[in-house]
Parts: sequence; C-alpha cells; structure tokens
Amino acid sequence: MATAKMIESERKAADIYHGAAICREKLEKMLDEFSVPKCLFEKVDDIEEFGLNRSTGFYWLRQKSKTERKVDKVGTAYYDTELSGFIQQRRITKVTGVKAKELFLTLTVSEILVGVPSNHTVKFVSTAGIYRVHPIAAFEPAVIAKINTKK
Repeated sequence: MATAKMIESERKAADIYHGAAICREKLEKMLDEFSVPKCLFEKVDDIEEFGLNRSTGFYWLRQKSKTERKVDKVGTAYYDTELSGFIQQRRITKVTGVKAKELFLTLTVSEILVGVPSNHTVKFVSTAGIYRVHPIAAFEPAVIAKINTKK
C-alpha cells in the first residue's frame, strides 16, 4: 500500500503517539491548530497510533476498525482503519482512507477545504474532481442530535 510507504518515510521526523486517549487528544489538538473542525472526525475512534510530521504537515492515524458516520441531508462518511493526509491551515490534501456516500454514489475524498466558498462551509473534493459543499454546522453533534430527535 502506498500509504504504508509514505508513513514509513515520514516516521523518522514525526511525533508519534500510541493509545486511544492520547491519540484522540493529539488529533483534536492538530485539528484545532490548523482550524479544521473536530466534528469532521467525530466518529474516528479507538485510535491506536497517531503521527504528525510538522515539517511536512503529513499526519496519519490508525484505528482499530473501520467506522462510519451518517449525517442527515449530507450522506455517510466512511473512515478506513488507516487515515492520512497533509494538513495546512484550513485544509487537508492528499487525503487517504475517507470515502463519502451521497445517494447511490460513493467517492473517495482527496481534499477537505474549510471556509470555501464561505466561512461556515466545508468543501469535500473527490479523486474524480467532484465536490460538495456543506455547512459545517451539519456535522456538529448537537445539530445531528437535534435533527434525529425531530424524527
């Protein structure tokens, strides 16, 4: 797998953590630092390893099992056991391990842009170049809970 090779090459200069609690804490700290909403990775859980190479912006995480998250009026996000990408301020590029399903179409997410085209939105771009823009609030747990209780 290409991601495994990338992780191995980035490990030497990375800060690496093991254990669910510390990995979750470091993931959330990274997302805060780069202004990426934590709610986008809400269902990434039981993380066994988290690494971040600050010099390149490359991060990876390994979770025990695949997870999925359903978001009303948006679709379903699928998170593989291994996720990686390059994080910059308000964006993650070369994303691996994330797929999104909307209606009957499942696409691999390759880029996540926060605040594009407006401050309160997030843009997901697929490897095919297809993109969707959604309000960040749609991913907030409180908003999802409110929508689910109305059913």
